[in-house]
Amino acid sequence: MPKPFKELTEREILALAISSEEDDARIYGDVADGLRPDYPASAKVFDEMQAEEVDHRRRLFALYRTRFGEHIPLIRRQDVKGFLQRQPVWLVRPLGIQAVRNLAETMELETRRFYTRAASTVTHASTR
Repeated sequence: MPKPFKELTEREILALAISSEEDDARIYGDVADGLRPDYPASAKVFDEMQAEEVDHRRRLFALYRTRFGEHIPLIRRQDVKGFLQRQPVWLVRPLGIQAVRNLAETMELETRRFYTRAASTVTHASTR
């Protein structure tokens, strides 16, 4: 059963952020791969978005390691009540430009919503 966001600890919020950044990076990589044959310029944009998400994950993991140690509990979006469920990109082929733009927009809006909510919940300044 999914846990309500308001019941997550700072450790769990940070673990969720790390797994979410990893998922987003993989999704952007899948999109880039699907677009590459027909839309190489758009694929390059998604490659860059993937690299940005990888860097976010790296920075979050460094913060997590400093605060909580090496072990990160596996917490995914579907484990937390209120997160949107996404259809896997690998099931949606061929990829259309408008569809992936909508996907990216939805992902970024959801991410912004998560970080805004997380920042209002956590108390430790470095985590905020």
